[in-house]
Amino acid sequence: MTRSFSSPIVVCRPALPSDKADVLEFTKFIWNGHDYIRYVWDDWLADPEGILTVAEYGGHPVGLGKVSLSAPGQWWLQGLRVDPKFQGLKIASHIHAYLDEWWLDHGDGVVRLMTGSHRVKVQHLCEKLGYSRALEFKEFETGSLDEGCRSFQPVREEEIPVALQLALDFPTLALSHGLIDLGWDVIQLTEEVLASVQEQDFAFWWRGREGLLLAWDDDNEEGKVLGLGLPACALDSLPDLLRDARRLAAGMGRVGVFWIAPLCKETLFAAQASGYRHHVDHSGYLYEKKHPAK
Repeated sequence: MTRSFSSPIVVCRPALPSDKADVLEFTKFIWNGHDYIRYVWDDWLADPEGILTVAEYGGHPVGLGKVSLSAPGQWWLQGLRVDPKFQGLKIASHIHAYLDEWWLDHGDGVVRLMTGSHRVKVQHLCEKLGYSRALEFKEFETGSLDEGCRSFQPVREEEIPVALQLALDFPTLALSHGLIDLGWDVIQLTEEVLASVQEQDFAFWWRGREGLLLAWDDDNEEGKVLGLGLPACALDSLPDLLRDARRLAAGMGRVGVFWIAPLCKETLFAAQASGYRHHVDHSGYLYEKKHPAK
């Protein structure tokens, strides 16, 4: 789109309740009508820790983005959207830069984001703003197995310190540099994070204490699926844990399993051996930026 001297300019600002109608209108066709923004808008707007921002052009919101506090010192940049009718104005770049500046002023620790390996412009923007690529990942999915499973037992509250230490000792966590996914939100595993997963009844011992599984709920077009945040065990046991996760999913009434896995030969082998398949052809990148002063 070519902008003349009389054309509007792109202005980023904190979102307002009155922006909702415009935002839901231009996001309703994104991801073939399956965008989740309509489900999270009110919660994002009310979030006292982070910021929900919109990009305004010609008096109407045409883009949005969100920075959220995932855990103390860990922030997540998400929900970057642009109205398809307003491509060519570098709106995504404006939003990203605005959110980055807000985080530098109000945040601390580290901020992270995900993007696809095919999204070269986003990668260049990340590097321009001082983000570094921390991890390459691959999305896997599979159906549940209705075969029964007694390999998992819930982690009890008093077992959280032991579970954390074992998770840190298992080599599978090292494959992702200590990071786990909890619903498209990648964070460093800490005792507080593990306690939050345990409180939601998604932390499980596997085969006694031969392994640990941290999970979360997700949805696809067929229904609810079990998201694997961290399958932690010995590397030669990983295919067995992943296969049992499919059985656990069936027992929990989930239609399948979804896993955002670090991309390496160990995870590729384990996924293939346990019946998981690529969710999309391309891989993804995790970028992060450490706060220079806090």
